[in-house]
This record gives sequence, structure tokens and C-alpha cells, in this order.
Amino acid sequence: MAMTFSTMKTGLDAISGRIQSNSQKLERAAQLIDQAEADLGLLATQYAATVAAIRAAADGSDDPALLTAKAEADLLTAEFNALKATATAQKNALAAL
Repeated sequence: MAMTFSTMKTGLDAISGRIQSNSQKLERAAQLIDQAEADLGLLATQYAATVAAIRAAADGSDDPALLTAKAEADLLTAEFNALKATATAQKNALAAL
């Protein structure tokens, strides 16, 4: 038996709905990337003085607590820089589409 128009229309409506749903998901994902990149920028500004103070205090010190704090700050800075670069690259890649 041939497919009726109503059956075809139901299929087309389902396709349309799925396309719309996925389009909205991609839009939300782009917004989340923008928000993450912006928050990472704020994080750098808000904690720059803290990281600088830790590094200055640890410079030339043999205090294990200060050296540990500096080591942690250095590791977090490296992780932050990589994440910030990823967020910016993702944002730019989406903007280029």
C-alpha cells in the first residue's frame, strides 16, 4: 500500500521537530562556550593579584607552604591557560561557521 499524504506529513513534521530541537541544542552550546570564555577572562582578572602575591612571597623563600602554594598556582595557571585557549578556539570556530 502506498504511503498516504497524512503519513508523509507526520514524517515531515517529525523531521522538522528534530531539526529544530537540535538547532536549539547547538545554540545553547554556543552560549555556554561564550559564558565559559567570559568567566575565564574574569577569573584571570580577579585572581591575578593573588597569584602574583604567592609568586612574590615564594621567590627566594625556603618555606615549604609558600613553595607548595607557588607550585599549585603554577599548575593551575598552566591548566587555566590551556582551558582559556580551548574556550577561545571553540568560540572562534563557531563564529566562523
